[in-house]
Amino acid sequence: MHEFPCGADEYAKMRSDGAARRSLAFLMSSPTDSDVFVVLHVEDDVQLAASVARLLRAEGLEALTATDGAGALGMLAAGAAVPDVLIMDVDLPGEMDGADAAQEICRAVGHVLPTIFLSGELSSVGLPWLPGAPLLFVAKPVDPEVLLKVVESFARLGRFMRAHTHH
Repeated sequence: MHEFPCGADEYAKMRSDGAARRSLAFLMSSPTDSDVFVVLHVEDDVQLAASVARLLRAEGLEALTATDGAGALGMLAAGAAVPDVLIMDVDLPGEMDGADAAQEICRAVGHVLPTIFLSGELSSVGLPWLPGAPLLFVAKPVDPEVLLKVVESFARLGRFMRAHTHH
């Protein structure tokens, strides 16, 4: 017999709840062509950024790239599409590291974003202050297949979170 954190009747009601099924269906669905997932990648290694952008675009994702936090914020201020997910290099040039830039990007868009942090040296990475944001820290070099799977999952989650955020 399974143990549920609530009573069996409450669990059965939650399972039959149409809203819960619709939420799960939303997370499992594919975006339409007019509703492509948007990925903002902030990376100072221009070659790596170009490779990741090609990889994302080949999978039908919209890839936005900036070389530092200020550049990413400038793109958003200029009207770039709001990202569904962030890919952040941890060690960025300028006044903001990857964690600071992610915080500022989330502040600029008005809600937290699922964020994938990439670093060649994960042992020295500090946690950003992004309450409620799904975070993943991945060591460079990253396997392209793994990156694509994570980006797609995080983008779906980001789209879901944005649809359910009350401003």
